Amino acid sequence: MKVISVNMMRRLEAEAIACGTSGYELMCRAGEGAAALIREFAGKAFRRVVFLVGRGNNGGDALVAATHLGLPCVIYAVSPLTELRGEARLAARDLPDSIPVEIRERLTQTDFLPGDLIVDGLLGTGFSGGLREQFRNFIECAVASRLPIIALDLPSGIDGDSGEAVSGIAIEAVLTITFGFPKAGLFRRDAWRCCGALRLVGLGLPEPEEAAFEAVFAADLLRDWPRTAWDAHKNLRGRVLVAAGSRSYPGAAELAARAALRAGAGMVRLASPALRSERLAAALIARGVSASPSGSFHAGSAGELADFLKASSAVVAGSGWGQSEEALPFLETLFEFPGSLLLDADALNLAARHPDVWRVRERLVITPHPGEAGRLAAGFGVACSEDRVKFARALAARLGAVTVLKGAHTVIAAPAGVFSINSSGSPALATAGSGDVLAGILGALLARMPEEPFKAAQLAVFLHGLAGETGGEGVIADDLPELLPGLIRRTLRGIL
Repeated sequence: MKVISVNMMRRLEAEAIACGTSGYELMCRAGEGAAALIREFAGKAFRRVVFLVGRGNNGGDALVAATHLGLPCVIYAVSPLTELRGEARLAARDLPDSIPVEIRERLTQTDFLPGDLIVDGLLGTGFSGGLREQFRNFIECAVASRLPIIALDLPSGIDGDSGEAVSGIAIEAVLTITFGFPKAGLFRRDAWRCCGALRLVGLGLPEPEEAAFEAVFAADLLRDWPRTAWDAHKNLRGRVLVAAGSRSYPGAAELAARAALRAGAGMVRLASPALRSERLAAALIARGVSASPSGSFHAGSAGELADFLKASSAVVAGSGWGQSEEALPFLETLFEFPGSLLLDADALNLAARHPDVWRVRERLVITPHPGEAGRLAAGFGVACSEDRVKFARALAARLGAVTVLKGAHTVIAAPAGVFSINSSGSPALATAGSGDVLAGILGALLARMPEEPFKAAQLAVFLHGLAGETGGEGVIADDLPELLPGLIRRTLRGIL
């Protein structure tokens, strides 16, 4: 999905209007789409929805969303709705009388109640410069309430191009519903912490001629997820070998293998020095390999797994290996594997300590978290950078691998310089074993679409982030694989 500037968004809207689509129709598409997503988010968990409505088109979007929401709601407006202009005035005209509207010069904490869900429609992409005192008060009170906030288009107080909270404060949303195309500011500076998860409501706009970069949304999953032919058999759906785990970390292997199964691989083989057969899915083909003295893989592991390697189209390796040096010969052998190769976790730590074993090859993917990325940078002479995009691209270029730099808004970078930023995710994923699940999902996709490792990485990261959002607070890595089939079904039906 192309990420564009605010000016480009205005140009696309003007072009759509010139071709016969009214500005109010675009607003209705935005508001109705937002209403569906707010309704899905809210479920039955909230007593009412509080809309914060500004004077411009962002406020108009909020009014349309309130009109179509179908849940108890109240509107706190910064000025009388009779003062609205243009499309926002039409949205006010169509607002049902049953929805209460309260005009507020200022808000206090007593304006929000336990069980409220707040929707921010104060300032949209037209915001620039500093916040007026009234808007600062609305934003401060909303944030201080500690209630969940959904932002429309972008969090109020954030510049749509730079991502900066110009006045030092902005709405801190758990979900941002953006319209038409994502704006560049959603992925920059202060917006990293203010946007929460991202959703996109398409408006039927022309395709932009230029883009700042790309981001991964549900529409990309819908378009690019590999379809399974009705006459397919298991060997046509990809064969994955997960070579993971150790005596110290047996769970990593199980998590990665289960995720590969749930993500749609036709066959998953699991090899580990520390199998716990009572915990394994019956669908797995599992083999215990001999362990080194430290309980990990070793020089003889490749020989023990020769038939598994020959029968696989993708290998996932490194999760839970531990810090033993004894796995180094096995890592070196894996570079000779002719299919797709994903290196995760301790395989990357080992390579960082022994960069001479690295081999640039096709269909190679790495999935470092920031700590592992820092160690790779030190080992391979790559300059670290606080700019995550710049850092991911530098690692990809130096290592010749599609690089998945994990974290909030994970960056996916290809060796040639192409990159995208993931739009899904949740702090719930910041838990042990979550990365092993991502490795398994990505392994399944690499097996199913071996010629497109960059696209496979984009899809896997988005789906993994979506599972974290769905699981929410308290989810653990063991829960994530079981969420995948339902999320895939819903996305492919265009529900998300």
